[in-house]
This record gives sequence, structure tokens and C-alpha cells, in this order.
Amino acid sequence: MRKRILLASLIITLVGFALYSVVSASLSYRSLLDNTRGIVSAQINALDEERVGDGGADAALALSAELGGMRVTFMDGEGYVTGDSFGVQAGEYRGDRGEVQAALQGREGSSTRHSDTTGEDMLYVCVRLGDGLVRLGTHTSTQWDAIVDTLPTLAWFLVLDVFVCLIFSYIATNYALKPVEELAKQSRGSTLLSTKYRELYPITDILNRKNEEIRTQLRLIDEEGERVRRAQESKNEFISNISHEMNTPLTSIKGFAELLEHGDLDEETKQKAYRIIKSQADRLSDLIASIINFNELDNDELPCFDCDVALAARETAESLRADIESRGLTLTVHADEPLIVPTRPERLAEIFGNLIRNATKYNKENGSITVTVKGGKSPYAEVSDTGIGISEENMKRVFARFFTVDKSHNGKHGGFGLGLAVVKKLCDRAGWRLTVRSTLGEGTTFRIEF
Repeated sequence: MRKRILLASLIITLVGFALYSVVSASLSYRSLLDNTRGIVSAQINALDEERVGDGGADAALALSAELGGMRVTFMDGEGYVTGDSFGVQAGEYRGDRGEVQAALQGREGSSTRHSDTTGEDMLYVCVRLGDGLVRLGTHTSTQWDAIVDTLPTLAWFLVLDVFVCLIFSYIATNYALKPVEELAKQSRGSTLLSTKYRELYPITDILNRKNEEIRTQLRLIDEEGERVRRAQESKNEFISNISHEMNTPLTSIKGFAELLEHGDLDEETKQKAYRIIKSQADRLSDLIASIINFNELDNDELPCFDCDVALAARETAESLRADIESRGLTLTVHADEPLIVPTRPERLAEIFGNLIRNATKYNKENGSITVTVKGGKSPYAEVSDTGIGISEENMKRVFARFFTVDKSHNGKHGGFGLGLAVVKKLCDRAGWRLTVRSTLGEGTTFRIEF
């Protein structure tokens, strides 16, 4: 950029200098012509008839010698030559010359042109004197000659001009580019660009906005990359968990099927094998249904409408009461006050069903389950139990897919670890806040804030 500025400055200087030289030479040439014309005019106006003599060639030569070699031409009143100091024959017509035409009209005429007689550029002045005309001519240089004559002087001025131009252009360029170079240095860091030069304020504003946009885009790219990474990890974990969950019933089914295939079993053992195969097949079917239901939640685009949370809680609890009491547990429901939220009844039933079944599976002997729904300014719903509780290390994973507090997936509590994950997904989609409080060995409370 600095080289371009220096080159542009040099070109502008050279062009300007050339134009100045031509214009100044032209003005000098015009001034020279005016001065010369004035001198010749003064000379010709100082003549009288005695100095003209008879107007012949000898008189023209004598007057030319007297005037320092000027060309002298005498003509009659019609423009025909009667005598000329450069040997033009008498009788030749010169009335068509510009200066002669002006003199024939009674004015002082003058013109500048190349003379074929002298072979030079001449300045002519012609006036009427008595009955005839007198014309004086003197050699003059052309405009190009004037320019050529000034070239040596102009050359020195040109060298000086270029030298001064380069020095000042270099200094001015450094001074002008210094703020830009400072901005360039600032831009290498992460700090906000700033400058004390008001002319650069728009540039710093644009650069700062662009930098912020770039940082935002990079942050979004990083976040998207992190989401992709987590999604990949979640996918791998999901596949791994499904494989593990399916492997348990499939192993049982395969093992007992092989026993039946080999025969040599008594009737009681056969019936036991049949029951286990059916039980594990049902478990596998339930697992597949649970996975399908969990994945279908992402594609659920059905519209919502006003639903009563308290009514959904009471109906779901009553549908599960028989199973709960058969296990020796006590179920209490506090949901008398209506609580209206935009959702769908089947989703509320799924949420309360998973929470109540979870409280049933992980409860202790003679334990209790309490379902509470409260309205008002801070509406919420809670499902509490007096079960085994959740340890501190498991609290962060309690809503993860396939996570169970009971490490034995086919132990006494059963389940696939998808119930709480379904509740979490439904609450997140509805914009509800789901939290859990638990004390190991004393019980757990799941709370939904609407």
C-alpha cells in the first residue's frame, strides 16, 4: 500500500509538473510575442516618409540596416510590393496577408507565421504611411522552441520536485498509515479495537462488529460441535444400553429353549421353562414398546388444550391403588383443588403413572406413597415415597435413560430405567421444572413446578 501511495504521488507530481511546464512555456511565449510586438510597433510608428524614401528595394535595405536587420517591406495602397529588404520582387501581391489587410483598413495589423521567403517564423507589423504601406518583420521562436529552451532549467526543477515529492510522500504516508498499522496490531489480539483518530471511528466500529459476529459464530460452532459430540455419546450409550437390556431376556429365552430342545426334562421343569420364556419374551416386548414410546415423544406434534392436573393425578393414582396396596403400601392423594395447564391428559397420566410406579418399586415394606397437587401463584405437583432413597452420587443420573438405582436390571425391582427419562422429556417439552429431593434410606420426592 505504501508503494502504491508513493507511486501515485510521483505520477501526480510528474503529470502536474508537465502540465505546469507546458502552460508556463505557453504563457512565457505569449508574453515574449507581446513584448516583441510592442517593440516592433514602436519602431514602425516612429517612421516618417523621409525614412521611407522612394519605397524601393534600396530604401528597404537601408532602413533594415538602420533597424538592426529587421525585414522591411514597402507596398503601395493596394498591397503590391514596391520594395523588400529580403529580395521580394516588386509587384508581388501581399494584400492577402492578415497584417496587410488590417493596414489597408487603416488599422495597425500584426500576425505571426512561418515565412517561406526567410524560412523562419516571423512577427509582422504593418501600418499605412502616406499613400503606401510599411511592414516590419522580425524573427521569433515557436512555442515548441520556447519549451525546448527551458528544458535544462525545467530538468533541474523536475529532479528537485521528484526528490521533495518522494520525501514528503514517504513522511505523509507513514504518518497516515500509522493509525491503520496500530489497528492491525490490535486486531491480532482479542481486545476491542480503539483509536484516537476520529476519521477511523467508522472503521473501528465495523471491525468490532465483524469481530463480535465472528466470535459469536465460532461460539455457535463450538456449541454445535459440543451438541453433536454429546448426541453421538448419547447415541452410543443408548445403543449400548439397548443391547444390554435386550441381551438379558434373549439369553434366558435362548438358554431355556435349548434345554427344551434337548428333551429329558420332567413335566414340572418344562412348565417352568415355558413360564420363564414367556416372561422374558413379555419383558423384551415391554422393552421395545418403552423404547418406541420414548422416541415417539420427539415427534409428538399434537395440539395441547386445558387439562386438570389434579384430576389426572387422582385418576392415575386410583388405577394403581390395587397394585400398591397389594404390596402392603399406603397411598394418599391430596389433589382436591383444580389446577389447569395446557397439555394433554395422556401425557399427565404418563407422568404420574411413571412417578407412582417408580415410588412403588423402590419403596420399603409397609411404606407409603403421597401424591400432592397444589394451585395458586406457584402451582406444583409432588410424588413422595418412604423408600430406599437415592445416593448423592446417583442424583445427577437419575433422569438418564436406562439408569436404575437397582444395579440388577432383572432384580426384584424390574424396570428398564426409562420411566424417569420419559417424565423428564415430557416436562422439558412442556416447559415445566422437574426436581428431585432424596435422603438415602428415608425416601424420595419428585416435584413438578408448572
